Amino acid sequence: MDYRPKVWQDCETNYQEFAPDLRLRSYIQSFWYSYVAPSAAPSRIIPDLCSDVIIQLSPELAILRIDIYGPSTRFFYSYSKQPTIYFGIRYYLGGMYPFFDQSFKGLKDQSFDLTLLEKRMAVDLMDKLSGKNSLSAFIESANNYFLERLNRLSSKKVSVPIQTFIENHHHVATYAEYTSNNSLSERSLQRLFREETGLSPYEAFDVLRYWELISQPTVNHLDLALKYGFFD
Repeated sequence: MDYRPKVWQDCETNYQEFAPDLRLRSYIQSFWYSYVAPSAAPSRIIPDLCSDVIIQLSPELAILRIDIYGPSTRFFYSYSKQPTIYFGIRYYLGGMYPFFDQSFKGLKDQSFDLTLLEKRMAVDLMDKLSGKNSLSAFIESANNYFLERLNRLSSKKVSVPIQTFIENHHHVATYAEYTSNNSLSERSLQRLFREETGLSPYEAFDVLRYWELISQPTVNHLDLALKYGFFD
């Protein structure tokens, strides 16, 4: 997909991103690592339409827990009361869906222990990633695990309307224009989006408009309001 979310992190956070294997890049935006010191100021996390599997680690890189985070539609703050290490797998909008047996409906702005939704994946990740003593070993093992999963995928893929939406969102002025040009009815589109992404198409469209607003600080806000049909 052409959509490339931006990641904003405060300078107090030790944060790095690493590209996945080329064969995974239609699904996974990045593997990432973050060390958060208890003295660090909270980091403001901007919604980017991505979903994450986040592994919390001890200072010795032992796995403490694995959580799944659905796509966010509002910003939130991340902080820690103790030294915390995270290793994450960030998926594009819809990119996590082919790897999961669950519907993504209801995951918007939510986080859960991965074992509650995908116990098999949680057990496998714990097995594949445990005992690693370096970040590079984590990345290599994560690549191998998801490549194995990719080879076992059946016909479950991100639907064409969602791919088209992401790839062509810059060329659509309004949500009404997008839905009127789609081959599916709006009700079918809503159902498809919620099943595969956890968002409605309008929520996804709104976040993309917001990203254009904050990524172009010099642009006239009234021009964007007119372009996208904002009322406030």
